Amino acid sequence: MGYLPGFRKNFRLDPKADLSDISIAVEAICKAYEIAVSYLGEITPQENSTGFRIHSILHLLGRVSEHAQAMLVALITSSTTSSEALARIVVEGSVNLTYLVSKGNAVTLVRFYRAWLLEHNRKLSEWKSNIENEPYRLRVESMIGERQLLVLGLEAYINQVEDHCSLKNIQSVPDWPRSLFKRFEAIGRQTDYYESYHRLSGSSHISGEDTLIWLLSLGGSDEQQYRIKAEADAYATMMTRIACTFFIDAITASVIAYGRFENADLRACKDSLVKAVAEIAKQAGVPSSDSNGYPSN
Repeated sequence: MGYLPGFRKNFRLDPKADLSDISIAVEAICKAYEIAVSYLGEITPQENSTGFRIHSILHLLGRVSEHAQAMLVALITSSTTSSEALARIVVEGSVNLTYLVSKGNAVTLVRFYRAWLLEHNRKLSEWKSNIENEPYRLRVESMIGERQLLVLGLEAYINQVEDHCSLKNIQSVPDWPRSLFKRFEAIGRQTDYYESYHRLSGSSHISGEDTLIWLLSLGGSDEQQYRIKAEADAYATMMTRIACTFFIDAITASVIAYGRFENADLRACKDSLVKAVAEIAKQAGVPSSDSNGYPSN
């Protein structure tokens, strides 16, 4: 396949390793990402705000792509729990980006950056307050101060961006919702918050779910334990494929935002993943339904 040999080489995977469980996902996300970078990279911005936004989108796409590839490497190297934790990052990053490009504009992007700066500053101040009476206060305050200087520098940069791109005092602009659920809701994916994103929280938060299932399995036969493990592995494979569909949705929304309305190639990438999800759903323990366990939107 086109992208699989390069993927194997880039991540130094054994030439004899069986990559069949991730081959469809690798091909889909690598092709989709290449389409996005090629299309967005060829745009000549007519306004400073457009250049600022496109550069931001490309970098955010690159970050999500990196996590998506790491997710697939984790899956194929038997780190299935880690693959689910990374899948959660891929879903969240994709939803954030989809919101930014489909519901927001350059001002919304500035608010996205400012939200992080505000929260990080708040945490630094909270940290400083909590060590007031500690013997190591001076040493740690010095480190906190260095970080605060960095945040101040980034705030100054955002101020310059606003001036350079004429983004100040613009009214009626979509805000950056503080709640991730609100972002899911805004792009019409609130059900997916529960079906996909929330279902991945067990691995990322090391909750009790997996350990309870493991403890329960100890009372079963070897065959029962094998079936539980096989289902868990299939479930992780399915969830990584679902996460990849979110990434392709974000890519599609990004290019649509800049005029690429004919996206049969990207639709084909997603369709291949949706089909692969349906094919493994039964093995993953998903109850059968008219949608084969996965919505086709």
